[in-house]
Amino acid sequence: MGVKKILKSIPIVDSLYVKWRWREHKVSFGKDNPDKTFFVVRRATCKVGLFSYVMTNMGLVKYALDKGYIPVIDMQGNKNTYLEENEVGKKNAWEYYFEQPCGYSLEDISTSKNVILSSGVITEKNIYPGKEIVKDQRKCLVWRSFFAQYLKVQEIVYKEANEQRSRLFGGEKVLGVLCRGTDYINNRPKNHPIQPDPEEVIKKAEEITKKYKCRWIYLATEDEKIYQRFYEIFGDKLKVTTARRCRDIGNTNINDIGFQRENDKYLRGKEYLINIILLAKCDCLLAGSVGGTYGALLMSQGYEYVHIYDLGVY
Repeated sequence: MGVKKILKSIPIVDSLYVKWRWREHKVSFGKDNPDKTFFVVRRATCKVGLFSYVMTNMGLVKYALDKGYIPVIDMQGNKNTYLEENEVGKKNAWEYYFEQPCGYSLEDISTSKNVILSSGVITEKNIYPGKEIVKDQRKCLVWRSFFAQYLKVQEIVYKEANEQRSRLFGGEKVLGVLCRGTDYINNRPKNHPIQPDPEEVIKKAEEITKKYKCRWIYLATEDEKIYQRFYEIFGDKLKVTTARRCRDIGNTNINDIGFQRENDKYLRGKEYLINIILLAKCDCLLAGSVGGTYGALLMSQGYEYVHIYDLGVY
């Protein structure tokens, strides 16, 4: 084993190295744009879903704007959930799904004089929307307005979401349900919100559809068993997209699961984003407290009724 591997195997040493490697610091790539300071929003390599990136990126974009910097989001420079191995350093996964917040890309600033690389580790500087927006309507509205201004979904993705909405919902009233399963339930990640039992969600969905006269139930889940159970109860009243779902993955991280198709990582991100856009376009929302739920709240124009489970944390 080499010296580097030995050092990385020592937790405290590895932690110090990560903090140093991903510290916020200034760099210069050339002499261009001397009147501007660009702030590159980064995140250290990790296995998280799209809306985890969205929420933490929002926090750093706001931090940059408050400082008078121009934010540019970088999901190109290191491995992440949505880049294939041969795309790292070549493609910006953020731009697969969203426009850049202020119109500048990494290429645009590649010869700029004043550039700040953000911390890639979540720190107290990064105040981003999370579970507090579920209960605090004022904070939800503030972040919703921020999202609308700075996180524009790529037009091609948004168009596909609207086409699916028309095909699935047909203008009828819809209850949107987000129900996580697979690795989230199996691994019970520390300090993450406890997810509701699917049977409880089904019971609540029956109650809501009856009370609010919803014609359809739209289900967003990555878990095939949860989908099958919903279908047993709701039959043709249940609507889903063609996004791939998983079964019996044990403790494997959902982001490590592939579906043996070309551009699989890109497609998984796009399918997930469309799922959340569709949730945002429903009339009522029933969900566990997770990143996708926060994304739906921020992209929504408001719901007639919302029930988000608050069961504490693991």
